[in-house]
Amino acid sequence: MNYSNPTDRLLQILVTLGRSPQALSAKELSASLGQPLSSTYRHLNTLLRWGLAEDQGHGRYLPGPACLLLAKRFDRDSTLVSLAKPELRRLAELSKESVGLMLPSNGQVICVELIDSPQPLRCCYQKGLAQPLLHGASAKTLLAHLESSELEALLTQQGLDASQHAALREELEQIRACGYSTSLGEIDEGVWGVSAALLDSRGRLHGALSLMGPASRVQARAEQLQRWTLESAARVSARLD
Repeated sequence: MNYSNPTDRLLQILVTLGRSPQALSAKELSASLGQPLSSTYRHLNTLLRWGLAEDQGHGRYLPGPACLLLAKRFDRDSTLVSLAKPELRRLAELSKESVGLMLPSNGQVICVELIDSPQPLRCCYQKGLAQPLLHGASAKTLLAHLESSELEALLTQQGLDASQHAALREELEQIRACGYSTSLGEIDEGVWGVSAALLDSRGRLHGALSLMGPASRVQARAEQLQRWTLESAARVSARLD
């Protein structure tokens, strides 16, 4: 999405730096975001002054150290993370699988807390990892509970044709009806996942609680893991009121 507001453009650069697996040049940022190169340099200089970007040399940029301060503050003071952590630990101990707290943000799903499986064979997931808000159990659970206007805007951005749009809409209706979503290999091959929404008493979406593991190990007890995930999500949701 292209933004005309200078503040939006600056924040778009910051988010893009955070998403990228490698340092980016101003030209790469300008081309990928559809921004003039001159404004890209101007916004980068602002981010550098505030410590929100860092020049890695040869004109390539990464998020800066001030981003860590923001992340640490979120970790320490987020009400949702504090409320969800006991249930994340409980579900991870019960299932022996990895469990994460997922939030929707700017067209992506972000893992803001993760309890790793204690088993040697486990899915490779990381706290802070972002994935497109379209594929996988976590993404579809979040999509299913977004406000209709926000959902429509996101789906329009994806460039789905009429049949794909209709099929996804039907899938999201089913997720809302049963209370959870499952996926198999939609993002990483051989990984099975289940996700349940965190909703307050007014039905407002706060995030999703997701469990994931190697399909070869977890599929045989899928029903049990689905039930445990739903029960854990319900207990977190009850605390949001």
